[in-house]
Amino acid sequence: MSRIYGRTATAPSCHPRLGVAIAFTAALATVAAVAFGASGASAAGEPPPDWAENTSAWPAHNYDLANTRADTQTPINSKTVGNLREKWHFDFKTSSAFGAFASTPISLNGTIYLQDLSSNVYALDRTNGKLEWEHKFNSPDVGPNGIAFGYGHIYGATPSSAFALDAKTGKLLWSRKLIGTSGEGIDMAPQLYDNTVLVSTVPGNISGFYPGGAVGVVWALDASTGKPKWSFNTVSDGAKLWGDPKVNSGGGLWYTPAVDSEGRVFLSIANPAPLYGTPEYPDGSSRPGPDLYTNSLVALNGETGKLLWYQQVLPHDVRDYDLMIPPIVTTSPVNGLDTEVVMVAGKMGKAFAFRADDGKRLWAVSIGRHQNDTGPLPSTATTIFPGDLGGVETPMAFADNRLFVPWVDYGTVASASGKVASTGAAPQLSSGRGGLAAVDAANGKVLWEHKLSSPDFGGATVANDVVFTSSYAGTIYAYDASTGKTLWTNTAPAGINAFPAVDGNMLLVGAGAPGFTKHPHFELVAYSLG
Repeated sequence: MSRIYGRTATAPSCHPRLGVAIAFTAALATVAAVAFGASGASAAGEPPPDWAENTSAWPAHNYDLANTRADTQTPINSKTVGNLREKWHFDFKTSSAFGAFASTPISLNGTIYLQDLSSNVYALDRTNGKLEWEHKFNSPDVGPNGIAFGYGHIYGATPSSAFALDAKTGKLLWSRKLIGTSGEGIDMAPQLYDNTVLVSTVPGNISGFYPGGAVGVVWALDASTGKPKWSFNTVSDGAKLWGDPKVNSGGGLWYTPAVDSEGRVFLSIANPAPLYGTPEYPDGSSRPGPDLYTNSLVALNGETGKLLWYQQVLPHDVRDYDLMIPPIVTTSPVNGLDTEVVMVAGKMGKAFAFRADDGKRLWAVSIGRHQNDTGPLPSTATTIFPGDLGGVETPMAFADNRLFVPWVDYGTVASASGKVASTGAAPQLSSGRGGLAAVDAANGKVLWEHKLSSPDFGGATVANDVVFTSSYAGTIYAYDASTGKTLWTNTAPAGINAFPAVDGNMLLVGAGAPGFTKHPHFELVAYSLG
């Protein structure tokens, strides 16, 4: 079930936790010629040259460096989507305590690549789903994890190390341990640009989250060797940890950063801990102050890792309100001028837009249910919406000046002294709800929304004028991107806590969560137009 459990310090033993797309495609046409010059060096902010040959497939975790998750080269559209039928499926043989799959499959050159929640990597024949090769790590991860393709290699991470595999054989080429302590881990898909692999540690792993002293550090590695180029500590004072390294922890990335054509890297950073406080340190008093750079959008120089600017949307978070959703870069009118903007969201149930050059906030919009979600926590237990499993939990998508935001309505009972423990080993997600909203990227206004009877941990994915999402119960939905009209639905063989990809005439959906069925069958399902 991966990150749907949230990341709470209170129970570590059962830790939960078309404009741009078109411009991107046009830019890719020249990448192969200009990205690698005579020196072999890549230009600033350029994707791997392999992506230029695969714009009709799904070459990256979020399709492109802008994280749009929007494919405009596919024949899937509002007129054809109703013809999608299952073509083949691939069974997941292993799973962790959180399910089997919590990522996005990627597809290039006729091969589909994916990573399960035991960190194992698979290469499948696109035509029939048959296994071409597998590389077993057998290292259980919380997720979301995932892999990236570039420079002829597959890049990913186990809970401790980043790695590169040969894309044709699955042979390990290099591995680099990144965690600083046994209390840290890795659970994100890397980003690739300028012969660089970007990946981050987090303050926890499958054994538990938020032990004192654990921090999230972003690493830029040489794609050829794995050698570090630079690093950025998402905790502003590093080892001091806002005054109490024995108790405090925080930061890190869940998801893939965005990269713009200027070579700027945009990070969405997770929360501080302990949460929500403890009897000894109520309301997060062990870490007074804003606890930078948690819950912040941070812009770095992609070549050096130097901080350019940051915007913290929620100082001194005591509700597990990470700003962790992959940032999306686009161009939108601001005061009548086309301006590069960055949109981001998080578990506080809000989406935001900022100028890319200086971080000035342009708008913010609340999504889903909100209750007792601001200010200091009360001394007595109260119900909070969004809870630590709610808000915006999974990636958004962007196309035609619309931002598509999935959300989860699921509450938490907590006080200034901590979260009230649940009676079972896992949260009762059957009581949760969710939905998908379309937001005007120019002003943050909600254009339409669909409420679902089950939490939406399925992210958003666009195919031309269609937007896909899915529910934890295992239902896949296709909506008209302009009107929100339901165009197609299908029932998966298990719950869904993963994000669809579009590959030519196929929709790839990972059903790897327990959901609400007694006997879930964990599969990657390929639906085809025929």
